Amino acid sequence: MLGTDAVPILSRQFEIIAPPEEQFDITDLDTVMTTICKGKFDIVLHMAALTDLDWCEDNPDRARLVNTEGTKNIALACAKAGCRMAYISTSGIFSGRMGRPYTEEDNPKPANVYGMSKHEAEIVIQESIQEENWLILRVGWLYGGGKKDKKFVGKMFQLMMTTSKVMAVADIWGSPNYSVDIGYLLENMFLHKIHGLFHIANTGEPASRYDMALAIRDSAQLPVEIEAVPSSRFPTRAFRPPMEAIKSVRLINTMQYTMRNWRDALDEYIKRLAKINAAD
Repeated sequence: MLGTDAVPILSRQFEIIAPPEEQFDITDLDTVMTTICKGKFDIVLHMAALTDLDWCEDNPDRARLVNTEGTKNIALACAKAGCRMAYISTSGIFSGRMGRPYTEEDNPKPANVYGMSKHEAEIVIQESIQEENWLILRVGWLYGGGKKDKKFVGKMFQLMMTTSKVMAVADIWGSPNYSVDIGYLLENMFLHKIHGLFHIANTGEPASRYDMALAIRDSAQLPVEIEAVPSSRFPTRAFRPPMEAIKSVRLINTMQYTMRNWRDALDEYIKRLAKINAAD
């Protein structure tokens, strides 16, 4: 989903090599070492991950193998090759008990297998690579990818196109992130050789899935009734932190870079989905 939108943006400034999974298995250390050390890359952008929270909860060993050990393999190879590494982490590494958006100064306390595997990956990167050569972006509630969007926004848009009433959870909050905006930010950061740990989120107040559903309906101008429901209405295997919202404090302080409001970004994306739907 992120790669679909970010790679075309990055291709404007960089020569991109994006091998498919069957050619580049991140859990195979030999393959990772050979590919990265021979590639003479300036930057390795690591976006591969198992992101289905419930699946990860049921398959903790596999989740850790891919999300943690796979990341460790890439970090070790980047350290050996002397190239920079950029890693896409998640806002899901926090417990969600804080009651306010998390900043980079807050200590992670993962509350599920997925969050733990991603947090351990962050630690591995920082222990394996010199500080000036790593970049970690914590993002959350990502949407984008157009036809490849299988997450909440894509599913909700399609549901609204075919039904007159939908339900959306109103007691869990996060920070929506548009993958196109992440792509432009990565381009900027790579060109300016930014390093360190950053929280990345479109600006605006924390949003619930219900808030996002309302915004989707308004952007698509669909006559759909939306019912706000508690998260208990949709039981899940993995615990969902009640507050996953984050603030991009370091992004503003370090780069004077401000992400646009999530409502504006979501509106642009819904209009994009509507065009794709009309074309089909």
